Amino acid sequence: MSSSISSSSFAKRVLGISFCFCEEPATLRLSTTAKNPGRPFLGCPKYNTKGLPYCRFFKWADGSEENELQLRGRTNDLLRKDKELDQILDDVYKREIEVMKKELVRREQ
Repeated sequence: MSSSISSSSFAKRVLGISFCFCEEPATLRLSTTAKNPGRPFLGCPKYNTKGLPYCRFFKWADGSEENELQLRGRTNDLLRKDKELDQILDDVYKREIEVMKKELVRREQ
């Protein structure tokens, strides 16, 4: 059994160096997408090089993945609360209509 794979993986984690799945040091790049303009990410150094296969390694470099998950959770909570408020408002309108109907009936008597 060879320990070189596990020890090299350990060294990479300890040193904080990100390596792609090709075992090459990941390259820091900036996103050019409309959704994440200028956002830094790590990728395979062979990506976008003519004729070289690349491993599709990708990782945001700014650590915002956790923030995005939290934001998504908060957004879902707000959407749920918005639906609840819409339902409450709907119920209030229905009650108001019932009160107005009763008032009209009482006036007509």
